[in-house]
Amino acid sequence: MAQSLLLTPLLSIAGLIATSIAGFLAAPGHDAQHIFFALATVVLGLFSQSMTMFFFIGTGKEIKEKAGGDDVVVQRTKQFKARVFPAATYAMLVLMVTFIMGGGVRGGLTPHWLHLTLSVATVVLYARAYWLEIRAMDENAKLMERYLGE
Repeated sequence: MAQSLLLTPLLSIAGLIATSIAGFLAAPGHDAQHIFFALATVVLGLFSQSMTMFFFIGTGKEIKEKAGGDDVVVQRTKQFKARVFPAATYAMLVLMVTFIMGGGVRGGLTPHWLHLTLSVATVVLYARAYWLEIRAMDENAKLMERYLGE
């Protein structure tokens, strides 16, 4: 499960880059490929981050139950969430704003530079979230092995 949760943000980052390239290569009025890539990337990106958050909620609850109220374990699971949740939330938020502003560019209401800046910010925030998620999942796996291993 955790492996797929680490794969989907990478695919999201690759989708963001592919979407950006398609946007640069699109001739005015012929940007259907860019729009299609953007839609698929937004769906995958939102799915990947929200599922990662649910993973930490679920495994944290299981670990806390098996640990029997050990304060150190409870604190560590809270630390995972405190690191991952804000990064994942901001990544999803900027992804949605970028997508919406892309519609504004298509309609001539949003400047290209704003959409481009948001695209770069989205890639950076997804990369940052991915880095934090990898480290948190590694620590979480150690706790799961200790308390949930049969």
